Amino acid sequence: MLFPKIFRFQTRRSFLRTPTTFTYETLNTPRELDPQVSYGEYDYNILQNVYETLLWYNGANGSQTIPWLAANYTLSPDGKTANFTLRGGIKFADGEVLNSTAVYFSLNKLLIEDNAAPQSFGTQGSWILQQLLNTSLSYDYNPTHGFTQSWASAVLAQNFVTITGPLTFTLNMFTANAAFPFLFANQWSAIVAPDYVMQHDLAIWNQSSNGYSLPYPSISGNATTLISEYLHDEAATCGTGATMSGCGNTYLDGSYQGSLAGSGPYIIQSVGQATNDIVLQANPNYWGGPYQFLAGGAKISPTFKMVNVNYVSSLQTREFDLQTAAKGGQAFSADVPDDHLYDVANRTAWLGTQTLSSVVPGVTLYGPYTGYHTDMDLFATNVTNPSSKLYYQFQPFADIRFRLAFADAVNMTQINQDVLNNLGRVAINGMPPGFPPPGTFNSSTVPVYSFNPDKAAQLLVQAMEQPISHFNFENGSAAPAGVFNNTFGCSSLSSSTAHCSSAVQQTIALNYPSGDTVNEEIDNQIASAINNISSTYNMGLTVVVSPIPQGLEVVDGFSGYLYFWSSSADADYPWSVDFTGPLYAEYNLFTGPSGWDLAILGNLYNQAFNDTASNNITGLVRVTNMMNEISNQEVQYLWTVYPAFYQAITSNVKGFYYNPSIYGSIEYFAALS
Repeated sequence: MLFPKIFRFQTRRSFLRTPTTFTYETLNTPRELDPQVSYGEYDYNILQNVYETLLWYNGANGSQTIPWLAANYTLSPDGKTANFTLRGGIKFADGEVLNSTAVYFSLNKLLIEDNAAPQSFGTQGSWILQQLLNTSLSYDYNPTHGFTQSWASAVLAQNFVTITGPLTFTLNMFTANAAFPFLFANQWSAIVAPDYVMQHDLAIWNQSSNGYSLPYPSISGNATTLISEYLHDEAATCGTGATMSGCGNTYLDGSYQGSLAGSGPYIIQSVGQATNDIVLQANPNYWGGPYQFLAGGAKISPTFKMVNVNYVSSLQTREFDLQTAAKGGQAFSADVPDDHLYDVANRTAWLGTQTLSSVVPGVTLYGPYTGYHTDMDLFATNVTNPSSKLYYQFQPFADIRFRLAFADAVNMTQINQDVLNNLGRVAINGMPPGFPPPGTFNSSTVPVYSFNPDKAAQLLVQAMEQPISHFNFENGSAAPAGVFNNTFGCSSLSSSTAHCSSAVQQTIALNYPSGDTVNEEIDNQIASAINNISSTYNMGLTVVVSPIPQGLEVVDGFSGYLYFWSSSADADYPWSVDFTGPLYAEYNLFTGPSGWDLAILGNLYNQAFNDTASNNITGLVRVTNMMNEISNQEVQYLWTVYPAFYQAITSNVKGFYYNPSIYGSIEYFAALS
């Protein structure tokens, strides 16, 4: 680092010393920090520094994995058996040795967690590996199975992990999967220290205040017996006692007193219950990672011995702290959202040459980076009144004319330019650019809508004068007459005034997460255009824009309570079926709450899944493109943007890289120097 001459003779150690602490100020908070429980982008950002997986991504390459904790593995020709050998000499932070027993424990713990969090079922990541096994034992595929002791025994009886030696084991699968390496390269598949986890969890579950009845309050026996008894105890916490709506809290969920259960370059020193601040400390006994990961083959050795991840809700505070850190020679990064790009970036350089040049002295901007994400607004066709739990009679988006009219009312190109500052890219279908396998994103598959207020007016007049009379329930069956009624406005416009003389009134609410400026602008543009059309013809149709807290929007949206709301398809792992299932398949993540039941898309998804199992990549690409095309024809979604992000980091920090397949932004702290 160079200093002006005035400082050459004032060699205060605070100026010359290389920082040993890295501070990251974020607007996010942790949800669960147990890798087998967590299913959150921000959580994974932290956890990848603490817990390691059998396979991981090769630096910034989002479509290539390398053995990590595993030394090597081989897949059988039919893809249903994988033989692994672990690297030797690796220890968890608590001193336990990494061995096949730890793998047996961790992966079976994931299966018993079964997509449950302490307060919810069917919301977590176990399904990703469960698709390789007997899916009837998975809550996501069969939510009626019950978390009984016999169910837990059946899960273990699948023999998913067979220990063949201290450092060798076999994975036995019911179904092959061409995306196999990606399924084991993120945090749900992390390997944790068995003794540490079991000891700490049983101390919690045995507390009388939780109200659990454990079959094995005190576990004993050899390693596999101990694990079996612990996992049966875990199943006994589900849907009972303090966690009627989920499974028992684990110690790692909070990690408030820290965690020594990982083998990664950092340990969790503490998590602030009130502040949501997380302190990571470099693991002094870290094994160094697979050396090909870094240029020159060097061991991974964290430069920053302490990482403070601080929750700071105020953007103004984060920006001020970034400037102060840059002046003081601290190692620092802060979240600055896309719509505030010009707080830190040179506007002329970005608009002129697409160059992110910092206007904050001592700060470097990295990016923009695009990940495997597709943002969209959902049109719901079977919306329920949250108070009465009965369907609303008025279901406007069951009519494709309404969906087209609302989509035609918004100028996404202008919003991407003026609100997102061209950091993102206007979305055209469900697949994000570059998503594996190659070809599943097709730039020629474009929406049938475009910004056209005049066409929106024509469509609404048609929908008013000739409302649809046939509706389907979310299960695809026809709704009886009288359940739904899309009447609004009048049956015909006055020949003299070209408007309704007496209008039936209807209201449609557009919802977006509070503080989301992009979706706020989308909703306001739609509301302005549709209300103007309604006023012109006296249609009696009123569109209101309603911001609600993000957490509530997610809950209400997935509960089927919202007509129109914003969400995002984010890659769990980089393979097309990970998007086509939730977006298009019947009764899935987005289609279920929105009331979509297109049998043709369900059949095509099954074909895509079979193509993945048989490694038929050509067939998979073809079917994926068909699904995108059909969805666009039906206007299931208003595609908004393929989002991008950038990162502001003090210029004295090097080594930042971005991998589109890994959640989070700052990513891997151990690579920073």
